[in-house]
Amino acid sequence: MFTGVYEHTIDKKGRTSMPARFRSELGGEAYLSVGIDKNLVIYSTEHFNAMAAEIGRLSLADPTARIYRRRMFNKAEAIEIDANGRFVIPAFLREELSSEAFDKVVFAGSNDYIEIWTAEGWKNAEDEAFHDEAMTVNFAKLMNTQWRGDV
Repeated sequence: MFTGVYEHTIDKKGRTSMPARFRSELGGEAYLSVGIDKNLVIYSTEHFNAMAAEIGRLSLADPTARIYRRRMFNKAEAIEIDANGRFVIPAFLREELSSEAFDKVVFAGSNDYIEIWTAEGWKNAEDEAFHDEAMTVNFAKLMNTQWRGDV
């Protein structure tokens, strides 16, 4: 399980390092893809393969399913993590995070995947998740529904 928030530097070539707490669960490889919230997402190879199998069951006749496949796989990239935890975020994925240059990224554990944000993007996401009263009410409704089995 991936938990915690860690800030790391990123250089102009996209080199950064995986937080030590995440390395052992990922091993030396993972998949990096575009997230839904103007972020990037790292999946373990096992989790990515399981998602691919699920998405592969969606009908090709469904236009939404085809677009979802594109979103999940067209910009997905297998990454190798070296013994020191370093890896490269390709330029096309850095551009998905921000059109402006940035020198820090935030890694946020989200249970079975890791989110990568710019510092500014993380601040906005953190405010929404932890300081937005309306969102807190929505969380309570979601949890109540889930726990009662009303989904």
